[in-house]
Amino acid sequence: MNLVLNESICDRFMKKVIAAIRVISFPVLTLLIYMFYLFILIFIKITGKRYESWRNCCMRLWGKGTAKIFSMEIIVEGTPPEPPFFIVSNHLSYIDIPVYSSVIKTTFVSKAEVRGWPLVGFMAKTLGIIFIDRRKRSDVSRVNKEISDQLNDLQGVILFPEGTTSPGSEILPFRASLLQHAAETETDVSFAAIRYETSENDLSAHKSVCWWGNTPMLKHLFLMGQNKKIITTIKIGDHTVKNSDRKALAEELQQQVEELFHPVIDRPEKSFEPLKF
Repeated sequence: MNLVLNESICDRFMKKVIAAIRVISFPVLTLLIYMFYLFILIFIKITGKRYESWRNCCMRLWGKGTAKIFSMEIIVEGTPPEPPFFIVSNHLSYIDIPVYSSVIKTTFVSKAEVRGWPLVGFMAKTLGIIFIDRRKRSDVSRVNKEISDQLNDLQGVILFPEGTTSPGSEILPFRASLLQHAAETETDVSFAAIRYETSENDLSAHKSVCWWGNTPMLKHLFLMGQNKKIITTIKIGDHTVKNSDRKALAEELQQQVEELFHPVIDRPEKSFEPLKF
């Protein structure tokens, strides 16, 4: 019995040691790749050439490196679209960003608060992330124009129309406002669903990978880092959706994502409260 108890204590200790190494490795990897990206970006800007291909390369490297650090197996079902594309997805965690970056040539629409985060905000801006202030209705038209400007033959745009992350029990209502450009121009909109699953004896994915509530990022990284393995599944729709009515477009896209999505947890998380819009 004592031997079993000691093994259990040893396992817990090793999990925490591995988690600590991962928590340190993730920002180190991020900074190293970003510094390399920024160094070459300066020369690209001087020569007047386009930077998207270089950004895509670095983001892909970051995504694959992040997956390696956290022992993530990324499974893609369906064919990732080639630029230019506009794609919507459910949103479960900040880790969605490197995961999608590892398989799709894209930039993202992010909440404006990220722009104010020390260092991270500057990094996101130089990487071409599109920011939206969810508190200002007037900001929607600027963001829709920027989405239009960012769509080109080298990159697409991923939008998380739920407007927040969740535990993954269901798809939250899609916000139609950011689909204004797609509706007005009758753009073909692709759709995808992302899901996480942890291995046996790990903390459930809805608590350790999905990021919601008031859990500080550092604490969440430590929880995620204790998982032995994280299985990530991205399902990409096999067709596109088009509609000149943005509300109808949002409803149809939500229905399509719901059909692709397999819940992370089979019951609602009682302590979760979606953002009010």
